[in-house]
Amino acid sequence: MNGHDQQKELVREHFTRTAQVFGDYALASRVGEAERLAQMVGAGGDDRAVDIACGPGTLALRFARHVRWICGLDLTPAILKRARRSAVEENLRNLAFAIGDAHALPFADGSLDIAVTSYSLHHMSDPARVIGEMARVVKRGGRAGVVDIFVPEDRQAAALNNRIEQIRDASHTRTLARSEFENIFERHGLRISDTHSESQAHAFDHWMLVAGLKPGDTRYQEARKLMEQSIPDDGAEFHPRFERTAANDRELVFDNTMLFIAGEKIGR
Repeated sequence: MNGHDQQKELVREHFTRTAQVFGDYALASRVGEAERLAQMVGAGGDDRAVDIACGPGTLALRFARHVRWICGLDLTPAILKRARRSAVEENLRNLAFAIGDAHALPFADGSLDIAVTSYSLHHMSDPARVIGEMARVVKRGGRAGVVDIFVPEDRQAAALNNRIEQIRDASHTRTLARSEFENIFERHGLRISDTHSESQAHAFDHWMLVAGLKPGDTRYQEARKLMEQSIPDDGAEFHPRFERTAANDRELVFDNTMLFIAGEKIGR
């Protein structure tokens, strides 16, 4: 089995194991992000779109309210089952879900208007190729949009940031820096039309729970140790700190930074 296939298996294993807890979290907390990206790529009633590595339908379920048709594509049957159930519950009929590899999209060149993905590229063996595939399948004037975490430009801080992420989730490959996202977009003929970044505070224990880890787990303990050790110099730029909860407990909290980036295809 080559490295790409091994990574695909890691992703399937992780999101099969966490399909329920991650699906609950993503669908409840990322509606606003999906709507922001839909606005940034100009999603409209005549558009045909794809949500790559769609997970529980984080983007697809929202975009379906704006576009003519959208396909949610993912590697993991368990998470797609969750997405299909939500689509039925919400009576959305203009979307489909299918098994597929983001590195080789099952769409003809220039056959779609919009390609989007959220929180997926840090699980990919070749994120640049995925963005290249997004550019390939949209027509000239079509749009591509990404929401993902990003790391500092400082290499040492980025390395520690990624190390903590990889301990938490074995399917995490590498988080890109903002400059890398921008360079990849431009390299694949996607003229950047809009960007936005924001920071969100997370309770460390909940972040672990969403990844299927609890305080007694070895990987939980290792990631927490590194996070706490980074507090004095903010060495991973997670901005970790202890805060008091409503019950007056001492809770480890940190910030994740997200990048929204939209681009228009200017090539053939």
